[in-house]
Parts: sequence; structure tokens; C-alpha cells
Amino acid sequence: MPTASDAPVTPAPGTLGHLLAAACRARPDAVAVRCGDDVLTYGELRERVRATARHWQGLGLASNGTHGTVGLLMENTPECVVAFLAAAHLGVRLVPLEAGTTPSQLAGLLDTAGPLFVVGHEAGLRTLRGSTQQGPRDGVLVPVEEPDGDTPRGTGGEEPPTAASPDAPFLYQYTSGSTGHPKAAVHTQRNLVNGGDAYARAYDINEDDRVLAGVPLTHSFGMVAGLVTALRAGAQIVLLGRFTPARLLRALDIHACTVLVAAPMAYDLTTRAAVGPHTPNPPRSLRLCLSSGAALPPAVAQRARERLGLKIQQVYGCTEAGVIAAQRPEDDAGADRGVGRAMPGVRIRVVDERGHDVPSGEVGSLLVRTSAMFTHYVDHPEATRRAFRNGWYVTGDMARLGPKGHLHLVGRKDSFINVGGKKVNPLEVEQALLAHPDVVEAVVWGEETGDTGERVRATVVARAPLSADRLTAHCRARLLPHQVPLAVDFVASLPKSSLGKVRRAAVPAATRLVHPTDAGDGLTGGGRSS
Repeated sequence: MPTASDAPVTPAPGTLGHLLAAACRARPDAVAVRCGDDVLTYGELRERVRATARHWQGLGLASNGTHGTVGLLMENTPECVVAFLAAAHLGVRLVPLEAGTTPSQLAGLLDTAGPLFVVGHEAGLRTLRGSTQQGPRDGVLVPVEEPDGDTPRGTGGEEPPTAASPDAPFLYQYTSGSTGHPKAAVHTQRNLVNGGDAYARAYDINEDDRVLAGVPLTHSFGMVAGLVTALRAGAQIVLLGRFTPARLLRALDIHACTVLVAAPMAYDLTTRAAVGPHTPNPPRSLRLCLSSGAALPPAVAQRARERLGLKIQQVYGCTEAGVIAAQRPEDDAGADRGVGRAMPGVRIRVVDERGHDVPSGEVGSLLVRTSAMFTHYVDHPEATRRAFRNGWYVTGDMARLGPKGHLHLVGRKDSFINVGGKKVNPLEVEQALLAHPDVVEAVVWGEETGDTGERVRATVVARAPLSADRLTAHCRARLLPHQVPLAVDFVASLPKSSLGKVRRAAVPAATRLVHPTDAGDGLTGGGRSS
């Protein structure tokens, strides 16, 4: 039986420009964006967006022109917020890029995406220019700093024409590639607006809130839960520029932030920094902490409660479907909430191999249907076809539903390991490894044995000297024989995304770089340490 939020649905505006215009009409003098001492009201933000759109049109950017795609080196600054909304106003396609994108990475993107109108802060553009003053092949480099022209900041001017359509392709968001090669998932502006609307309704975010984005706006979570949600609510978004724990704690206090949007890594670093005689007082105004991008370690959640008085709500979603489920403050604290309940406008199903809904409590494949869902993958028609089943997005996650509708993730279907015909869930093995006091992080993966089978292999980060034999003995006491890793490798760190999420697909290659020869050199039930 499909599970959905039962909250009444009020249609959201169609484009990001509609959100900005509505907020500007309601409260033009209210603060829209704050970064340190740099402040833009909603009225000023709208005028900056219009001026930037005019400037870009003068440089040849148009949705139907050679340069109809903006590659935005997106940083958490007011200038990048203006650039993001200017692209939305013009109705051009937008590819968010990491601020540290290199010339070779950009060249690879140009080969697949075609000509780009690359926008960013001057420091990032200098890196892309390299030793010459020329831009990259098929690319135009444009500083994100305020354009020169006749229209000064905050004044009126002719409204630049717009080709923005709510349902036209807008955001080309590349997947993290944690389970395969990255692909560009395409979202419309309506998808993003609906995602922000879901957050605003689920957590009653309104014009009195101040939303601190402690996660890069490049990523879906920061972009939608932070920026788009603030626009939808007419709230203030507070930016840090470059993240540090000290900056985050200071901004929470000085700007009396009420909502914090951050990744587990940011919570981890911030709670570790909040120790000793100078431990800050709990943020006085903060009412809501959201975490996504990776699983929130229980130890981090506990430190947040103890040191900062913060109760963190986990959010589950993905690049393709946006936000799917989330924990709520009103949920029973003593209950096993999993990753939360379906968000407003989201329907979820847990089905068996034949596509039939499984009973509550049983494990199956997770399907999602939501108005924030992507439309397709660029140039990957077969992948797009596989991603949908009768209009439902196939997440690839195995899950179960609790009696009160809470969603519990069990693992990735395609990551299960086939050991002699027996299926091993790597998450179960990882939990056993993490139960060892000297294990900091662990990733378990299936290594082909050459005879169409697999063996369980673990890559581990330890906080103290630890042998593979000791660790596998620890696992034997907690797991079935076929679940125990037959090879254990110790590494200094695991490959991660900028959000701190482990890039599972890259772990085998990273392990082989440390241990270029096979780890199973006559060792039974063990591996080796380095």
C-alpha cells in the first residue's frame, strides 16, 4: 500500500522567479540574503538579478543561442545566489560546478555538455584560465561579481525579457557517482519549487525564519532545503562563505538563526570543536537542525545533544527524486524513526520482485513518486528507462516501512554481495565492524573471485593499531560465517564527496592504490593491515 503525507497540498508557484517576485511584493525591505556584513533585501535581490540577467544577455547568453547553458562555479555567497536566480529568470540551463573545478575537469564537461557560459568568482575563473588570458575552448568566462553598466545596485530598470518556463529543463545536476558513473539528472524549476514547498510545509518554515546554509549550495540538499525553501517562505538565508566550525557557531549566535541545514560532516566537526572551557552556549534561537548527504552517525547526534543542545533531524533523499522522507521534531523520541516519514507531496511504496506491495515490516525495493522528481538523464535513454517503473522512480534502495509509516533503509539492492549463492548485506557487516572500539569508518564490498562468485572484503579506517585477524575474530562473534570479511585492508582515509559522503564506487580502486597486490595471499578469514 503506497504511503504518503496526508497534509493538504496547495499548488506552489511555478518558477524561482515567481517565488522571488512574491517575496518582494510581500516584504521588499526584509533581508533575503546575509553573508557576514553583506546584506541584500528582497527588493535589492530582485534588482540585482534583473541587472545580471540584462548583462548576460548583452554578452550573448540566451536559451535559444549557442551559449544557452550556464556553468556556475557555485559558492555560498550572495553573488552566486544572484547568478543562480538570473539563470532561472532567463530560462537557460544551469550546471552547478564545484568552486575548485580544474581546467581538465571543465574540458571533460565541455565535451559532454557542449559550450558553456561559465560564471564564477574571479579567483575561480583565474584557475580555469590557467597561464593564458583566454577562456577554455567552447567556454565563455564571466565574473560573478556585480557587472559594470548603467544600472547601479538596488535601482530599477527595464525588465529583461525571460524565456523561463516552469516545466522546461533547467537544472542539470550531476549525480555523486557513489554507485556508478555520474550522470546529469535534469530538473525543471517547478521540481525545485515543489521541493522547497515540501520543506516549508513539513517544518512550518515561514518569513520569520533565518535559515543558515552550512552545506554547499552546489548540492541538492543545500540548494533546495536552504536556498529554495527560504525563497518559498520569504525567509532569510544566511551564508557562511567558506565553512568552518567557528564561523558556523558564530553565525548561529550573531544572526539568531532558527534553522540549520548541514551535512553530517559539518555537525561532526562543529560538535568536536565545541569542547573545553570555551564551549559556546546552546544557540538561543535555533529550533530546527536538518542533516542529509550521508547517514548521521549516532555518536554525532549524541554529541550535538550534549554539547550544543541540538536535536538533529535526518533527511533522506537523492539527486533524482529530491527530498523523500525526513524525521520530524514531533515524532516520538523513543521510537525507532528510521529516516523519517514521507514528506508532503511524496508517495512511497515498498515492493517485491513482482512489483507487489509488501506488508508493513517486510523488506522490499523502494519506489517513489513526487512532484520534485527529475525528468530524465541527459544522453542516457536506457538509464532513464530503467529508473522508472510505471511512473514510479526506482531508488535502488532496499527498505521497510514501520507501523506508523516510518521508513527504514536496509541497503542498496545492487550492493548486496553474492557469496556462494547467499546474499550478504554490506551494511550489516559494516555495523559489526563499527562496533569495534578502534574502528572509525568501514566500507564493505564484494570482490569477484574469478569463478562467478564474490567474497566479502572490508576497507577500514582505524584510530589505533589493529590487526586484520583481531577484527575478523570480532566479526565472527557477531555475524554468520559467510558474512565475515575474507580480506581486510586498513587505509588512512576513505574517498568522499565534498559533503563527506563515502564514494563507495571509488573504494576498491583506492584500496588497490594502497595495496596493489591481492590481499588474499594465503590468509583465511583475514586480510592485512598497513
